Amino acid sequence: MRGGYGAANNFPKTASSLPEWLDAIQLPQYKHVFEGLDTDALRNMSTTELKAHVPIEGHRRRLVLALGELEQGPPPAAKQAPSMKFNSTSSLYIDSTIVKPCIDEIIFCVSIVLHDRIEEGEAAAASGQVGDLPLEERFIDKPLFQQLAAGAGDEPSEDTIFQTIKSIYSIAEFSAECLVISLLYIERVRSLTGLHLRMRNWQPILLAAMIVAQKVWDDKSLLNVDFSMICSAYTVKDINNLEKQFLEMIQYNVSISASLYASYYFELRTLCEKAERPFTLKPLSEQQRSNLESRSEEKTEDLRKVRRCQSAGGPAGF
Repeated sequence: MRGGYGAANNFPKTASSLPEWLDAIQLPQYKHVFEGLDTDALRNMSTTELKAHVPIEGHRRRLVLALGELEQGPPPAAKQAPSMKFNSTSSLYIDSTIVKPCIDEIIFCVSIVLHDRIEEGEAAAASGQVGDLPLEERFIDKPLFQQLAAGAGDEPSEDTIFQTIKSIYSIAEFSAECLVISLLYIERVRSLTGLHLRMRNWQPILLAAMIVAQKVWDDKSLLNVDFSMICSAYTVKDINNLEKQFLEMIQYNVSISASLYASYYFELRTLCEKAERPFTLKPLSEQQRSNLESRSEEKTEDLRKVRRCQSAGGPAGF
């Protein structure tokens, strides 16, 4: 499996002991919680029991995914009735191939757009159009996943971008619409600041856009600490600062009109059609469009209120 969770590109297929297995999947802090148990006992835990032992959602998802990689087969939780995910914009998600879009195709399209933007940014830098902008130095210059890092001086391929997004999405499991919104926010940064996507900054900018997008779209969004586990090269402090910088660059404007979302949606769908690939993400319904606009406007107002009230060095997240 390409990609992975943090530094763990492939979860172990066998486990000689639970403590050693927890070390291998980078969750050693739970050794005392599961003392005296084995992986079979973890498999037999109900969702409620697992939440009680592992309250952080990102850690819990990692644990379940790692259990699924063991040779004994998938954990019982994976055999239970499909879970349903609610939010105020999409209303209801059901784990079904009929209504669940093929995420690979959506990621493929977003990867093409980002690759083009990076090429544009590097070309602008090579021609001297990119000066010593302070903005260029504001983002952390390190890859989200070391195993997917391009060589020094090498532009990331579309496949590298695809695998980076897929590695985050496979754990975070936010709604597919968040990928469209993430791209929209990245374009907003470029438009408002003149910042170019470059080999050295595209990954933290992408991560920041995803964090903000899923907080706007999904009711039950992940916390920044969860993303620090997904991308283990980044500390919680790194991600808090990254989110703050990103929000400042878009002027705390996370509002999205239905027409703006639609323009990005159809651009991505056209890319898939040109590549003769299916695009199964559906356009927003009338109710979804209304909810998206009202929700994103409320989030924008909330952010600006927080910004006005917070101390100069305080976090700007939401």
